[in-house]
Amino acid sequence: MTVPNPPPRILILGSGVVGSSLAHLLSTSTLPPGTTIQVLSPTLTTLTTSTSLAPGLIGQLNALPALTTLAKASVKAYLTLPPGAFSQAGGLEIASTPEGIKILEERAKLAREAGLEARLVGSEEIAQLAPQFHTPDGVSKGLYFPTDGVAEPSRIVNAYQASARAYGVEFISATALGIKHLNGVVKGVNTSAGFIGADKIIVASGIWSAELLKDFLHIPVIPVGHPYLHSSPRPARENASPFVRWPEKGVYGRDHGACEGFGTYDHAPLPVAAGEGAEKGWTAEFDSAVERALGLFPEETRQAMTADGSRKLNGVFAVTPDGLPVVGPVAGVKGLWVAAGVWVTHAMGAAGLVAKMVLKEEREIERSEGGYEEEDEVEVDVEVVDEEFEELKRV
Repeated sequence: MTVPNPPPRILILGSGVVGSSLAHLLSTSTLPPGTTIQVLSPTLTTLTTSTSLAPGLIGQLNALPALTTLAKASVKAYLTLPPGAFSQAGGLEIASTPEGIKILEERAKLAREAGLEARLVGSEEIAQLAPQFHTPDGVSKGLYFPTDGVAEPSRIVNAYQASARAYGVEFISATALGIKHLNGVVKGVNTSAGFIGADKIIVASGIWSAELLKDFLHIPVIPVGHPYLHSSPRPARENASPFVRWPEKGVYGRDHGACEGFGTYDHAPLPVAAGEGAEKGWTAEFDSAVERALGLFPEETRQAMTADGSRKLNGVFAVTPDGLPVVGPVAGVKGLWVAAGVWVTHAMGAAGLVAKMVLKEEREIERSEGGYEEEDEVEVDVEVVDEEFEELKRV
C-alpha cells in the first residue's frame, strides 16, 4: 500500500506585491486538503519594501513579448480590485528628436501586433493630455496608450492580503535568516521567530532575494538607489492625467492625485546595501540628473517641485543587468522557486507564472498517487503561454 505524501506546506518569503499576489493566487486555487500557506515578512503592518516606494507606472508594451504578456495579465487582474488600487489613466511616451520619433512609430506598430491600443499624437494633444508635464513646442510627438495606467502598490498589496487571509493564509512577522535543505530538498526556513518547516518555498523578497539565495546560486539582482520627487500639494484634478515618459531622457512623471511626481534614471548607477529598509538618505549624486529633468517641465511644475511641501526621496529597488525579472525554479533544489527583480508592472503576471509552476508540481505528485486524472488543469486565472517565458527562467 502506498502511503500518500502529507499535504504541502507552502512558504512565501516576502509580502510585497509579488508575494501578496502569490498568496492570493495559491490560496484561491485547488490544493490538497490540509495544505498550509504562510507568508513571512519582517514588516506586515507597515509596508517598507520596495513596493511601498514604487511609482506605480503600468506600461504594458515591452520589446520582449513575455514581459508584454505579464503586464497585460497584471492589468487584467488589477482592474478587478477595489477602486483606488489601479487607475486606467493611460500612458504617454514623448520624443523630440527625429530618432526618438522614429522609435515611437516603431513602438506603435509593435503595440498593434501585441493587441494593445496606441496612437501617435502631436505636441498640442500631449499638452491637453498632460498639461503639467508638457508645453506645446510644435516639434515633439507622443505615443499614447489609453489602456495603460497607474497603480497604488500599497492598495494592491492590501487587497491581495485580505483575500489570502480570507482563504486561510497565515502572515508571520519575522525575518528570514536562511533556507534549510537536505540532499537537494528544501526543509524550511530559519527565522528570527524560530524554524518554520516547508516543502515549497518561494523567494519573493525583492532587494533581499539575492542574500537569501546566496547558498544556492548567484542571482543578478542588485539593489540600487533611485531619485523620486513629489511636488508641493495641489487640488486633485477631476480626472487623473496619463503618466508620462521621456525615453530619450530617462525621465518619467505621474499625477499622484494631490501632487505631481517624477523620477529619473539619467545618472550613474548607484548600488547600495539592501539594509533594513527600502528608502535611503538623499545623495548629491542625483542633483544634476534632477536639474536636467526639471528642464523638461513647464515653469509652474518646476516651481512646485522645489516649493514648500515638496519632498524628494532615494528609493531602493532591485534591478538586473538585462532588465529582466528572475522567475522560476532554482535548479538542483527541489521545492525552491524565485520571483525577483519584478516590478509592479509585471507582478501579478509573474506571480501567476510561479503559481502555475508550483501547482503543476503538486498535480504531478498527486497524479502519481492516483489523486488526479490526467485531464485536470492548473486553476490560475492568468493567461500565459509557457514557451514565451523561457528567457525569464534563468535560474
